[in-house]
Amino acid sequence: MRILDGMHRLKAAELRGDQSIEVVFFDGDEEDAFVAAVSSNARHGMPLSFDDRTAAATRILNSRPHWPDPTIASVTGLDPRTVRALRGLLDVPDPQPTNLVPLQRPRPAAPPRYTELPGKAPVSRLSTPVHQVAQEFELEPCTVVDVLNRLRRGLREVPEVPYGTGPESPAAALPAPSVPAPRALGDPTPLLGHSGPSDATEILLDRVCDELFATLTRRDQRLRARQYLRGLLGTPGRKSIRNIAASVDGPGIDQRLHHFISDSTWNWEPVRTALTRYVARTMEPEAWVIRPVLIPKAGQQAVAVSRRFCPTRGKAVNGQQAVGVLAVSETASTPVSWRLQVPKDWVEDAHRRARAGMPDDISAESLGECTARALLHVLARTGGPDRPVVLDGRDMEHVQILQPLHVAEVPLLVRIPAAMPLQINDPALAGHRTHGPLTARRIVEVARFRRRPVDGPDPAVEKGHLITTVGVQWPAHPHPGAEAPLRLIAVSPVGENVCEELWLTTLTTVSAATVLKLSRLVRRVDRDLESVSQHVGIWDFSGRSFPGWHRHVTLASIANLVRLLARTDYRSDLA
Repeated sequence: MRILDGMHRLKAAELRGDQSIEVVFFDGDEEDAFVAAVSSNARHGMPLSFDDRTAAATRILNSRPHWPDPTIASVTGLDPRTVRALRGLLDVPDPQPTNLVPLQRPRPAAPPRYTELPGKAPVSRLSTPVHQVAQEFELEPCTVVDVLNRLRRGLREVPEVPYGTGPESPAAALPAPSVPAPRALGDPTPLLGHSGPSDATEILLDRVCDELFATLTRRDQRLRARQYLRGLLGTPGRKSIRNIAASVDGPGIDQRLHHFISDSTWNWEPVRTALTRYVARTMEPEAWVIRPVLIPKAGQQAVAVSRRFCPTRGKAVNGQQAVGVLAVSETASTPVSWRLQVPKDWVEDAHRRARAGMPDDISAESLGECTARALLHVLARTGGPDRPVVLDGRDMEHVQILQPLHVAEVPLLVRIPAAMPLQINDPALAGHRTHGPLTARRIVEVARFRRRPVDGPDPAVEKGHLITTVGVQWPAHPHPGAEAPLRLIAVSPVGENVCEELWLTTLTTVSAATVLKLSRLVRRVDRDLESVSQHVGIWDFSGRSFPGWHRHVTLASIANLVRLLARTDYRSDLA
């Protein structure tokens, strides 16, 4: 005799000095005992890791290939689609016969052995393990479950007419074929898109949720996070809480999701930390790109909304100003962290601040300060400046953003305005070093004799452009670290004297072509953010809650990661 589950209860009883303890005896073979132990742990014990649940499902598939996927999923705590994916990966044949027949085709009449089941089952019979009843009557476990459920509801064990043709049939209860069929009872989450996710996507979704939501200690919070994540991926149109809830089955789900996002107590920062580390491991990004984003809003009730100038519209609009930090590679980018710039009038209004749930220590900050702090938060999660940082800083206060980044010794590449003052620090321009600070545009004009085509492994990237590089430094050392050498890089079209772009960088030991290649990552981010907004609704939160805004953009960033990894080759962690 051995213990399948509850060893900690036995140890606790021994420590208390108890002479007896209530037990439930189990009689079965090795595989039956394994199934019972996994099922008991999934229901009552500490949650198993994704790897443990996957290993359990693999063993059950090998020992019981005739079990339907939903049955194995209910035992192991996995999603039925994940079990389906494992069945395909293990090349385990589908259970036969299957109950997954087209709804338009009537099922065959109930086999004669149905009638062997008792019409009125005693209570003890209803509590008999399903697999034992299935073995005794040579039925599929799913068939036994169907019959027992009918008995519990007071119905006949077999319908009066063949399955699929009478008023009790599932087909009769379903809507017209143009309406999607209802989901299974144990799967309250919506499909990923209209055609459903691939097997690899389902496994990926389970793995991402298992790792990134591990800091959510409550099971209901992990469930809501997964529901919200799938809603962001599968809900068409605007990704508001109401629209997401409409695609998730369950009574009161609207209120539950609203509470989970706006009023719950879970902290989004540990989730972002896990997201940042997961992205750094799976994507191996080339750089962090910081991107300020103006989010237009229809009214002034949403959190941190104020009148701001929108360059794309050429006028002032109601909107939120946020700063995103994105991990960027040559082929993709995805956000890992966000910071909301809170206007001064919000900070000074105690009533608005309290209504939005803002922390007491929040303060007004410029766009440059907000940008620097957003990046420093990410660097703290990754353990330091492990990758170059790229940003477009033409509309920022440069001293406010560059000072903390210099102190942190961040490898930086920033686009600057033409009027920014700099001091020449280049041996080839020694005659101009005593002239005092010059604007960046003027320095490039002085060094126009140094223009040359891009010299690198892929010059076609900048075909038709010339670059100019000049050693510079900050004038008069405005802050600690300002004496460090810098490099000014200008990009100009061939045959023109106008500078198209001006970049300032601390990367003085790498080639200009490499630096220029990094600068092009900003363009990728601009394109990808449009896709993020369209597909996962990262800007669709319109509530007044400051924590709600952060939770929504955090989950939307995770949804974008799942969408990205599902369509690329970043799947090494699934092996």
